[in-house]
This record gives sequence, C-alpha cells and structure tokens, in this order.
Amino acid sequence: MALQWQAVWEEVVIEEYGIKLKVYRDKVTGLYACPICGLHDKASYFFTVKDLLTHIASHALRDWKSQRIVVKEVEELEASEEEY
Repeated sequence: MALQWQAVWEEVVIEEYGIKLKVYRDKVTGLYACPICGLHDKASYFFTVKDLLTHIASHALRDWKSQRIVVKEVEELEASEEEY
C-alpha cells in the first residue's frame, strides 16, 4: 500500500460566495491546493471549496491579528516615550 500519490494538477477557476479564484485541483483525488500555501510538502489540500475558502480566510485573519499586535506595541511604545 502506498502512502503517497502522484498528483496530476490542473488549474481550475472556482466561484463560490461571489469569490473567483484560480487554484490547482488534483485530477486523481479531487483535492484543491491552497494558492497561498503553494504546492510542496507542507502545503494544505482540501476536498471541498468551502473548506478551501475557510482556510484562505484564516490566512487573512492571522495576518490581520499580527498587524493589530504590531500596532498595539507601537502605540504602547509611543505612549511610554511621551511619559518621559
């Protein structure tokens, strides 16, 4: 029994919830690859478009949270400098 498969990727356009994306889909398994993660060993693959879009949204949310943390630290730094 093999633990890996030989992927045959095709570029497809998906449209869901008013969102259009070009993504790679494996012809053999039907898996969709995250266009942000790419196609490599640690990439993310999904069986449904809904799961793929949820994952892509998590990329945006993670980036948004990290930006909030940086802004908060800068504001705290500026506030501490004003005290001196």
